[in-house]
Amino acid sequence: MLIGIAAAISIGNAVGISAISATVARRYNAPGATWLTGYTALIGVSLGLVSAGILIGSISVTDFTGLVGRWLALVWILPAALWAMFALQYTGRFVSLSFKTGALISIPLLGFTLQGILTSIPAVPTEVLGFIGITIRYYAVTLVVAGIVLVVRATRRYDHLTAWQGIAFGVAPAAMWLFWSNIPYIAQLGQVAGGVAYVLGSLGAVCGLGLAVFRFDAFKKSPAVGVVGERDVVDETDDLVLVADDECRVVRANESARVASDGPDPSAGPVTVEDIIGESVDGLRATDTLELNAEGASAKYDPQVSTVLDQHGQQLGTVVSLRDVTERELRKDRLAVLNRVLRHNLRNQIDVVNAHLEAIDDDHADAATETTDRIAHMSNRARTIDRLLSETRGTVTIDVAELLRDTVATYDSSVAVEAPDTLIITTDRAALEAAIESAVDNAVTHATNVTTSLQQTPDGCEIRITDDGLGIPESELSALETRTETALQHGTGLGLWQLTWAARTLAGNVSFDTSNGTTVTITVSDASSTSRPETTS
Repeated sequence: MLIGIAAAISIGNAVGISAISATVARRYNAPGATWLTGYTALIGVSLGLVSAGILIGSISVTDFTGLVGRWLALVWILPAALWAMFALQYTGRFVSLSFKTGALISIPLLGFTLQGILTSIPAVPTEVLGFIGITIRYYAVTLVVAGIVLVVRATRRYDHLTAWQGIAFGVAPAAMWLFWSNIPYIAQLGQVAGGVAYVLGSLGAVCGLGLAVFRFDAFKKSPAVGVVGERDVVDETDDLVLVADDECRVVRANESARVASDGPDPSAGPVTVEDIIGESVDGLRATDTLELNAEGASAKYDPQVSTVLDQHGQQLGTVVSLRDVTERELRKDRLAVLNRVLRHNLRNQIDVVNAHLEAIDDDHADAATETTDRIAHMSNRARTIDRLLSETRGTVTIDVAELLRDTVATYDSSVAVEAPDTLIITTDRAALEAAIESAVDNAVTHATNVTTSLQQTPDGCEIRITDDGLGIPESELSALETRTETALQHGTGLGLWQLTWAARTLAGNVSFDTSNGTTVTITVSDASSTSRPETTS
């Protein structure tokens, strides 16, 4: 009676697994769907036939370690390879039906067939038959466990998935393996306990697969996109990418790395990072720019070295990424040459012009002198800006109040200073001096009354420069907001650019109020609590 009930329940579970198979089949384009369709269809049909045989009495049930156990073993063992193929494809390791995969899939069937043939031969020792049976079981177990590990690990890896999705998938083959093969044989279960295990195996299969497919939308949210995406990023990027083990042996290199160097091909045999690009991993960590030659052409690269760690924080290897910066370095070289030539030659030519103009005593000469002075002043600003943007400096502890007074004192105009006796912060002195100088210079150039003030803030300090001039033209402010100059939107000089770039270097901000004259507010952050390098003033 109980066995009949168990068989009827399992028939229902078989129908449920078959329905899942039909559902998955409709999503055949999804990674792994075709393989899972075959897996579930084979289980559903096999379980239904075995359960029907038990129900009608064609399969005698005395215990679950005899004939019934062998039939149930066939149910989960035969499709085990299909489960493994599903796991591989579902996790982005694409496989297709070929001679090799066909051989892997058919091994259990061939093994059981061979065992059946040999059983009919009296001369064959039982040990041989037992060895074949054990081999097939371990083969199937290996495939099942490997597939479960792949699916669970992949679903845990990506944020758009839940680990329960992988666990639900894993429940199906695990339940069949445990309740139909391991537990009955280990515990030598009789009819009642064996019948319970029989039902639990089929119930675990249908519930696990059902939850994965319907509850967790397994084929709408697949880990394959993450795995394939990561692989494509490496393979299709223009960067040179080398993955090396803890002994710096290259285990993977993308196509860009293969063609950009005259070194050996990693696929030809064990090679190190140094063999391929001529520099060790430690050397790359300390290198700013690396030059490689391939097929007579030279290119420069910016190396980045990342350490690969396992879940315990142990180093597994390194990833070396080389970005082509040839054009960037060429631009830097050209700009450096132009900068040096313009700064030197322009200043010399201006000095020559001024020397000639001094010999001329008229209004035109005075106007020309003023023009050359402005050009020289602009050249000096360009040099200051270049130094701010290109040089690497540390922070120093300075007295901002003293710096403000000293900067204002360099101007002939009377500029009022409202500041405490001292205000100490840690910042980039050159950038702060450039910011103050630019704001004060603009004020005294275009206004009569100029006032500067300094006050401390929770994060650093705030400097205000106020004048009674006409205000900064909107065109110049617009150019600063868009961070670019166009034919219709541009400034008249470099002073305000120097101010904004200097403020950015200070990790601060600059704002303009032109409602009544001009008020420039410069906020400066105190870097004493940051990790930037600090020097003494």
